[in-house]
Amino acid sequence: MRVKSVYAHSLVAILLSVGAASFPVAPVAARSSCSAELQRTRIAVNKALAQHAAAGPFAPESKFAKLGHQPTPSTLAQAESKFDNWPNGSDAVAALQRARQASKAGDSQACLDALRDARTAIGANP
Repeated sequence: MRVKSVYAHSLVAILLSVGAASFPVAPVAARSSCSAELQRTRIAVNKALAQHAAAGPFAPESKFAKLGHQPTPSTLAQAESKFDNWPNGSDAVAALQRARQASKAGDSQACLDALRDARTAIGANP
């Protein structure tokens, strides 16, 4: 009986591998291609934003900061809005968000188009 169970397991393994090979892999490959490109573009956008921020002017320290108070997210956003004048950064971040949504939806072409927009916004090679 032992010999038959080994053959049965081998037959099941062969059938499973043949069945798995018959599934289309193009959508998975396209999605992983977009995911890899999304990661690469996200890093490039973050680097461009950091370089832009480092090159810009610094805000003076507020009286609350001198008292040792921690800033709230809204006060940070208000201070940054006064000194940030790089609309391309906002365009790149919005394009990355569109790319993430398209990738999640499985639309690889829309994902790649949004990534191209993000790279164009920061001046990287599209």
